[in-house]
Amino acid sequence: MNKFANVSRLLCILAATALLAMPAIAAVVDEPVLGLQDKPVISLGGVGAQDAQVTNIVYDSTNQVVSAATSTTDLNAIYGDQLMLAGGIGEDVSAMKFAVFCSGSSTGALVSATETIRFYDLANAGAFIGGFSVGLGALAQGFYSIYTTTAIENVVLITIPSMDVLVTQQLSNVVGASRMGTVLSYANAPAVGTTNNAFYMSHATAAAGWYTITGQTFSNPHYELETVQSTVPTESQTWGALKADYR
Repeated sequence: MNKFANVSRLLCILAATALLAMPAIAAVVDEPVLGLQDKPVISLGGVGAQDAQVTNIVYDSTNQVVSAATSTTDLNAIYGDQLMLAGGIGEDVSAMKFAVFCSGSSTGALVSATETIRFYDLANAGAFIGGFSVGLGALAQGFYSIYTTTAIENVVLITIPSMDVLVTQQLSNVVGASRMGTVLSYANAPAVGTTNNAFYMSHATAAAGWYTITGQTFSNPHYELETVQSTVPTESQTWGALKADYR
């Protein structure tokens, strides 16, 4: 079993333990955001069998205004959210949008990092579904970027088993920055799908669980999830041709 699978299984156990404690929610202090730096698009794979198929947006909270951010000096912190999808059951993850924030109090700008996205099935006690990693570029202090990863199904098949999913994001190999996090909205009105009031967080000074910004009813991260139908044979045969194959 590879290192990614071992780490994912451990995180699955930790996530499931925290999820069993819902709906307990703790409050955290917010952090100002200077603005959106850019929206990079990163293709995870090349041309594949499913590229011609139509993708289906099953969750999208990137329509909401960014209200604040949260961050930590633990550069391996985990952030996430509950995605109650509007479809996509049995389909494969094709594209994913997520936000990354470089704190204004960081001692330097982000030069580069690796982000790992993981999915867990909340309808099955937080069972690990799958995940992928992608390289991130430069990000200035006080700003955030919304990254779009595409062609995921060409590299790894992550099949959605239910409409109730936990998605998490975790940085590693961080260069330059000393404090990183994610952005949040004080609304709870995703354009597609629904979510709970809080965001998921786990790091050196925050126990794994659900959090909101102090004084706010809602604190939701930015995610968009697109799925695509699993690859199936597209060439049909007549009954006569099928019988001929077995003569």
